[in-house]
Amino acid sequence: MTLAPPPATPTAATNTRFRDALADPAAFPVLVELVPWAGPLADAKAEKHLAMGRELTADPRIAGLTVTDNAGGHVRLSPLSLGRVLAEGGANVVAHVSCRDRSRGALGTLAWDLASAGMTDILALSGDYPADGYGGLSRAVFDIDSVALLQMLTEMTGPTLPFFAGAAINPFKRHENELLPQYLKLAMKIRAGARFTITQVGWDVRATDELIRWMRREGMEIPAVACVYILSAPVARYFHGDKVPGAFLSDPLAALVEEAATGPDKGRARFLEIAAMQVAVARGLGFRGVYLAGQRNAAEIDTILRLADGFAANDWRELAPQVHFPRPGTFRLFADGDASGALASDALHPDWVASRTPAARSAARRHGSLAYKASRLTHSLVFEPGSPGFRAGAAVYGKIEGRWIGKPLHVLEQAAKVPLFTCRDCGDCSLPEIAYLCPESQCVKNQRNGPCGGTRDGECEIPGKPCIWARAYDRLKPYGEEMTMLDRPATVGDNALRHTSAWGNTFLGRDHAGRRRAAGETNGGRDA
Repeated sequence: MTLAPPPATPTAATNTRFRDALADPAAFPVLVELVPWAGPLADAKAEKHLAMGRELTADPRIAGLTVTDNAGGHVRLSPLSLGRVLAEGGANVVAHVSCRDRSRGALGTLAWDLASAGMTDILALSGDYPADGYGGLSRAVFDIDSVALLQMLTEMTGPTLPFFAGAAINPFKRHENELLPQYLKLAMKIRAGARFTITQVGWDVRATDELIRWMRREGMEIPAVACVYILSAPVARYFHGDKVPGAFLSDPLAALVEEAATGPDKGRARFLEIAAMQVAVARGLGFRGVYLAGQRNAAEIDTILRLADGFAANDWRELAPQVHFPRPGTFRLFADGDASGALASDALHPDWVASRTPAARSAARRHGSLAYKASRLTHSLVFEPGSPGFRAGAAVYGKIEGRWIGKPLHVLEQAAKVPLFTCRDCGDCSLPEIAYLCPESQCVKNQRNGPCGGTRDGECEIPGKPCIWARAYDRLKPYGEEMTMLDRPATVGDNALRHTSAWGNTFLGRDHAGRRRAAGETNGGRDA
């Protein structure tokens, strides 16, 4: 089912202040994050947030207000409820929309509701894993992911639904097998319809510099917005304790915060100054705007912007090392651009280039997993469309369709796939697209189109679980396939196929790969 625009009905006027500013090369739009509270609009906490929203809306320097969607996996008021009030007050609201708590049907309904309230600027997110809930931990949904959500919003866009959807990107990764899949997924998000991207929170200038350089190198012609988070001692301790998925705060920055917090203002002036320096650096690096978060009131936003405007145009190069707090041992894609290590050059890092030579790949293949090699061979002989095995499979499953023997064959299929791949019998298999790793059983968010931003040192945001996309990158690199792992349309699983034969669905063209072939789309050479 494709979600089309509903019949034309009166809707609130769409505010285009943010998208217009992004389209203006001379502008540097500022977004400010508002985080809803746990409670209704009538709650006593509401007035503080609403008053801040009114002040920020009246500030001509602020292009829009973003409203988070159960950030950190905590249950809060919805972005629709708070966003509607802000939009009625004249704000350009950029609503976060997370896949964590909603099916694809509920996401479509929310998109219509947001548009009806005049909110068509959306930041599409997979979302953090649930952190709480009534009577215990909430069950995550993750029916689709951020890439599929972007594609759905793009297909819904029309005269009555002028969506302007963006995507998040986390460039603050320590290892190659975490970082490169993030870049590849950003490209996929752009193909799915992302019109802008916003970085996740981090304090590694080199990582943001390399993101901009990679986007330019790869022709990713959408504006990038840098996230700048205003610290405080309690917040820094929270980040430093690895309690925010995908975020890292280094020991030196934690020490700086603790020292500043001993002052009479608990370090607030220093933290606002650091944020202003980050704004200036982001502008110098080539970001098209900034996303400010962590403010206590509108006055702090004013202070940051005034301080940032006080820097000269070329000061950012001197400021960059002062706000550069990287994780030790972080992988770098580009060679050094200055002595401090805070800035990169346009030259690719020689170590990464050396790791991709034919000799290096050949040596890596010798140490590869035998199970993975067997999976590749089996796929090429049996499941690759056009192969003799595929033709035979299609003939066999076509003849047994609807007959009693289909059930024993399904049992046989599961007897093979459960021990080998911990198969969950989804019926719409993505194993060939993720180097024969099952997203249903081995990814808590069922990410079929690249990794989420919550990984840390190659592990899922749920500790103890390795990220399947980092593993897939490592499996594919010896074969020279790591950089094309997401060169395909977005995968959207069909829930109608659950507990049916994935083999049968593959051979008979009922799964997502078969639907692509029928539509004339390519699958990057990885048909299921």
